[in-house]
Amino acid sequence: MGILAVALVRWYYIAMNRRTHDYEHEKYSPEVIRRYEDPEYARRAEAYELEQKRKLNGRRGGNYGYPKTPKRKGYRINKLKVIRNIIIALIVLAVAVFAYVLSITSKLDRVDHKDNTFAVNSQVDKDLSGYRNIVILGSDARKGESYDGSRTDAVIILSIRKRDGHIRMISVMRDSYLKMKGASGQPVLDKLTHAHAFGGGANTISSLNRSLDLNIKEYVVFNWKTVADTIDTLGGITVDVKSNEIGDLNHWGPETGENVGRSYKKITRTGVQTIDGVQATTYCRIRKNSGGDTGRANRYKKVVAGVLKKAATSPWKLRELSDKVMPNVRTNMTQFQVATLILRMPTFDMGKSISYPKSYYGGIVGGVWYAVPTTLNNNAGWLHRKAFGQKNYTPSAALSEINDEIINTTGISTGNN
Repeated sequence: MGILAVALVRWYYIAMNRRTHDYEHEKYSPEVIRRYEDPEYARRAEAYELEQKRKLNGRRGGNYGYPKTPKRKGYRINKLKVIRNIIIALIVLAVAVFAYVLSITSKLDRVDHKDNTFAVNSQVDKDLSGYRNIVILGSDARKGESYDGSRTDAVIILSIRKRDGHIRMISVMRDSYLKMKGASGQPVLDKLTHAHAFGGGANTISSLNRSLDLNIKEYVVFNWKTVADTIDTLGGITVDVKSNEIGDLNHWGPETGENVGRSYKKITRTGVQTIDGVQATTYCRIRKNSGGDTGRANRYKKVVAGVLKKAATSPWKLRELSDKVMPNVRTNMTQFQVATLILRMPTFDMGKSISYPKSYYGGIVGGVWYAVPTTLNNNAGWLHRKAFGQKNYTPSAALSEINDEIINTTGISTGNN
């Protein structure tokens, strides 16, 4: 093996047997030399040297010319399986959430209008296909009264841009002079608030679609008690009470309390504050000294926005809302449509609201006070530019016909608002 092998074997022998012999004596012992030069000893010495090098290589992480001792195979994570399991878990969670939301909408007072076209113009429907327009109606029905035959104190169009969830709320004056089906079923010009009394939510939708060139197919109706119950369930909403509103609030609040079946708590200061259900309901109703119909419409939009925001941030309240509120909410929307609306609420972006009509004559016509659009064509053009970005909008033939009928009937073509 040579001198190096002999030296290594000698080192191995000394280390393993921990001998304390005299080194120089052992070095030159003929017996020892013969033993170390034996092939079996040489093989064992070489194996020991290799093993020691492997151990040293493993401890220091270096490579000293000898192969590393094979490491035991550890558990390897299969990334594809992990991703697959995560996707499956998310799908299961999404299905469970949707099923839960779907279940809480089962108590709505649903009305079926499958065969009703709601007077939607085919071209208008195509032009506004990127928007989901839902009309929200505040009925004047008192506690315990049916919605049938009730008027609507508030009319708000919730316009949702489908691509990004951007929302505009379009309030329409309840006294707007528009075309609708009358009590006899024949077309008449009358206050928009009467459309619901004549033919329910479907008649209100049809009136708005004919007179404003819209594509509304869904509506929601609720009374003032429902508003109060919803806001109390959500823990109140935040509003900015103005100095010209606090007087009307405290004057009409007790009456509102009687209508909804609970007491009114007096508001003692102006400014930003959280108000309860009865206070919020009164806030929606007042108008005499608080900006008239325009002021009331703006306050109603603030309350709707406050409810949407609070509901989106309080999903754990949905079950309680289902039990207390939804049986008193009438709609033609399917459970699926309501569920998708609820699930999208957190993604909604509330934009600046709009009040319709922009230009109108407010006064007595035939012994009754109306808000007569001046003109219907002009207001429709303004609305479509403002709400839907349609710069080249042209009124439909049906709308233009109603426009001419309003002018011929009232003799009004300019406003005084």
